This record gives sequence, C-alpha cells and structure tokens, in this order.
Amino acid sequence: MPPGSVTVDQARVGLRERKKQERRRAIACAALELFDRQGYATTTIPQIAAAADVAPRTVSTYFPAKEDLVFPDADAELERLARRLADRRPGENAAQALRAWILDELPAWREREEEMQARRRVIDAEPALQAVEREQHATIERLFAEAIAADLGAPVDALEPRMAAAATVAVFDVLADGHQGPSCGAPEEEMDWDGLLLQLDRALAFVAGGIVALRPAGRAA
Repeated sequence: MPPGSVTVDQARVGLRERKKQERRRAIACAALELFDRQGYATTTIPQIAAAADVAPRTVSTYFPAKEDLVFPDADAELERLARRLADRRPGENAAQALRAWILDELPAWREREEEMQARRRVIDAEPALQAVEREQHATIERLFAEAIAADLGAPVDALEPRMAAAATVAVFDVLADGHQGPSCGAPEEEMDWDGLLLQLDRALAFVAGGIVALRPAGRAA
C-alpha cells in the first residue's frame, strides 16, 4: 500500500467517528439551550433527547451523568493541559506552559463564544454545577502544583507549589468572568479577547512572581 494511503475500512472508521462526535456535539448543544432557557434542574433527559432528535438512551450513552452535558469538553481540555505541563520545553516554567496551553485552546473558545457565555449563565444559576466546576479547578490546582514542584525541585506538598497553584486557579476565575454574556443569541457585546489575554498575562505574572518570592533561600531561579 502506498505511504499515506487510507484503506476503505479506515475511511469507514474515520467517518463513523466523525458522525459520533457530531452527534455528541448536537446533544450537548441541545441540552445547553434547554438549560439556559428553562433551567438545569427542570430540564429532563427525555426533553434533551427530543430536542436533539435522538433516543433518551442515546443521550445517556454519550453523557452518563447529567452534569456531563454542561461540561462536554472538560475531560479533553484537562488531558491536554496535563500533557502540556508534563511536556514542557527546556527552560519553560509551569506558568509559561499554562499560558501556552490557553493560547492553544483560544481559537476553539473564540469559535464557541456564545456557547461559553450560555454555559457560564447555567453554571452560575446552579449550585450543583458550581460544585462540579470547583472539582475541575481542584484538578487544575493539583496538576499545576505538581508542575511547580518539578520546577523548584520541591515536594508537591511543600508550601511553595501549593500556594502558587492555589493562586493560579484565580486565572480561570478571570476567564470565567469574561465568558459571561447577556443573552442566548448573539451577544450584545463581543468578548474583548485582547483585554482578557492582558488580564491573563497580569495574573500569570503575579503567579510567577509569587513562585520567585516563595522560593527557598539559596535555590537558583
């Protein structure tokens, strides 16, 4: 077989996988629209299935827990963050790797601006979803603490990595604040992504400065 060629079976698998991803996205979008319009708690799986034109069982197959419908990309994003922190380039610290990850994710975030605004409203209106989001932030904090500990040559439970990682979670609060929007349709005001990145850089500069300030005496930068 010539290099780079694709078999019929491979093409079928690729098409099947694309269709699955499209269906998954359609279900998540239908659910988010309902959550935003009528509330998370009052929206049922049968209602979501009807809106997405699938069976209720299909919704549960793609999203075993109802809250998964609100965070359809969270696991994949966290996996990419973990990989980016683990595969830092020589001389690249944890804060720089985090910024690089955010820049990698930014095009997709820009593309889904209205969706992200709607998701923010749904989360802010539902304490149970806020708890799920806090768990995600705790995972980010743990990943970042491990990366900072590696940068400093310190144990992951030492004061410096834990404090710097806790401060880093505030970066995601900044991003979350920026994702709020006024309506389910086209936002009355477009996101100021340049302003958001400026805030991000200031927040990460604070984190990086905190790491230096908390560095054990005698350890080189």
